[in-house]
Amino acid sequence: MNPRETFLAACSQISDGLAGFGFKASKNGQSLKKTTIDKDITFEIFFQSSSLNSTGFVKLLPHLLISSKRLKKWLMEQNDGEYGNAMIYGEQLGYITHFKEWKSWNVSGNIQETAVAEIIDTIKTYALPIFDLFENTEKAIPFLARNGTKFNPYAHKHLSPLAFMLCLGKAEAAQEFFLNYLADSRGKGLVLNLYKALAGEEQINLMHAEFAESVYVKLAFLNGLKISK
Repeated sequence: MNPRETFLAACSQISDGLAGFGFKASKNGQSLKKTTIDKDITFEIFFQSSSLNSTGFVKLLPHLLISSKRLKKWLMEQNDGEYGNAMIYGEQLGYITHFKEWKSWNVSGNIQETAVAEIIDTIKTYALPIFDLFENTEKAIPFLARNGTKFNPYAHKHLSPLAFMLCLGKAEAAQEFFLNYLADSRGKGLVLNLYKALAGEEQINLMHAEFAESVYVKLAFLNGLKISK
């Protein structure tokens, strides 16, 4: 098999290993998806490869994404239809695991079976519990308010779920989430400076990104969240 065929074979084996959890593979096999009962939230695992693959080394990197149709619609309403991002949370698998790094697996040759088994086990151990939490937003919202995106000891805090909490009308929980994020965020200075600068803006552009998570700071400001108790 050439590197592309090897990569897709590994994707297919991972899909088979997770089929019992309700995931369906895309036509090319590079992503697995399932939705909540109400069809609003989609859980996705997608597999990235590399143009530098060779016969003896075929890289596979899993990523996870949680998105919401309702969130996308709500965000479009916040900015005259110019900005609509459906993402609630997304991360590279390695960053929510004991690997604590941008993790790739070599799925070529006689090590493919071992690598695929490890990928499936890692997804089951670390990604599926996060998906399970969002199956019920009544459980997910208070968890996020208290813990942020520290879904396990290895996961990092991200601001992205703030938009979903605001979309659901959970302002009090969103406020707690925002303050908890600020309490020990490495980017706290950027957040505070932008938030304070927004007070002098006549019009706030969600499309302009001052830094990676600036849109969520703007949403916090627009929805009346505070930066201190």
